[in-house]
Amino acid sequence: MKLLFALMMGLPMVGSMNTLTVKTDAVKISFLADMQKTEGTIGGFEAKIKFDEKDLMNSSIEGSVDVNTISTGIEKRDEHLKSADYFEAAKYPKMTFKSSSIQQKGSTYTMNGMMKIKDVERAELITFSYVDKMFKAETIIQAANYQFGYEKKKPEKTNIKISFVIPVE
Repeated sequence: MKLLFALMMGLPMVGSMNTLTVKTDAVKISFLADMQKTEGTIGGFEAKIKFDEKDLMNSSIEGSVDVNTISTGIEKRDEHLKSADYFEAAKYPKMTFKSSSIQQKGSTYTMNGMMKIKDVERAELITFSYVDKMFKAETIIQAANYQFGYEKKKPEKTNIKISFVIPVE
């Protein structure tokens, strides 16, 4: 917990693993939901990144975003996305991801881990590159897996493409 607090506060880290400091003001996280072509962004990114290209076994990435920062450019839609029909922002203000393994495949990496949205936690795979102190990542999640939609019995079958640009120091 102290490590996460220090990272969020931008304090220098000590240790053998290369712990990176995120340039939070330059992070960009966007999404595209395919069913209604809903595009938007989300902010409030916080992370703990221990990454060494030569020591992937001991590398780890975990982070969260603030559901209350969802923005599609349409205020009424944003409020609906924060409602119980979708993210339940009042009850579940954070979406999180914590890696369990990172592997290199050519010039890219794949990261397996657990994503938690609302009270649902599922294994997800994120593909990313790391070049010039910049992580660029992408994943597609299925909205139905996280119980999104008007009717919980028949949740929306929508793919949501999430793209990340995360500069570090």
